[in-house]
Amino acid sequence: MKRSGLEPKRRDSSDGFSAGTIPRPETTGEHIAHWVSQLGSPPAAGVAASSITVARLTMPGLWQWVSIYVLLALVAPLGFLIWQVRQGRVTDLDVYFRKQRKGSLLVTIAGLGLTWLLMNLGRAPPILRFMVGAGLLTWAAIYLVTLRWKISIHAASISGMGFYLVWGFGLGAVPALLAIPAVGWSRVKLRRHTPAQVIAGTGLGCLAVAVAVLCSPSLRTPGFLTR
Repeated sequence: MKRSGLEPKRRDSSDGFSAGTIPRPETTGEHIAHWVSQLGSPPAAGVAASSITVARLTMPGLWQWVSIYVLLALVAPLGFLIWQVRQGRVTDLDVYFRKQRKGSLLVTIAGLGLTWLLMNLGRAPPILRFMVGAGLLTWAAIYLVTLRWKISIHAASISGMGFYLVWGFGLGAVPALLAIPAVGWSRVKLRRHTPAQVIAGTGLGCLAVAVAVLCSPSLRTPGFLTR
């Protein structure tokens, strides 16, 4: 099949992993799964959660804090990952091979950690500190698991976002949970993960938010964003 001019060139990484072995979407179902996966990617989930939160609240300075979060915890790690791909250090933006994930995970954790520190020093609204803290817990746990086993980061991010929105907005946000099985299905359909890896990622994302809730006494009541 002739390669489209818009299709990214497959490159082998410097550590010997071959991009040619990565599953690519071929059928109509797989192309649909590809776009579902893109819309439910970790950066997209982070932008969605922060934007919905800010749109609901009227506290001064919220957009400034969210801008810092987006820059340090989303844009910087994504930029680093794109640089890794261009340098041939990883094969693709999804980082299909587990052993290639360490660098981008550490940069993401550093960005979240710095954001969380700045928010606490600057006394940012508790809800934003809660959101960033939950994200930091999620990515730290993902890193530890990834040292030995491949887990779905997409599933962890989208489930964390869904659980966070339902806890914050109450039953009105339950439709957001539909994104969890949709993204999970897409990752399995694209053969990027096994069902077990998706289920584990989903559980990890929910658990991280639950731990963050327990560590935030003022936010332990479901629907706190609607009050």
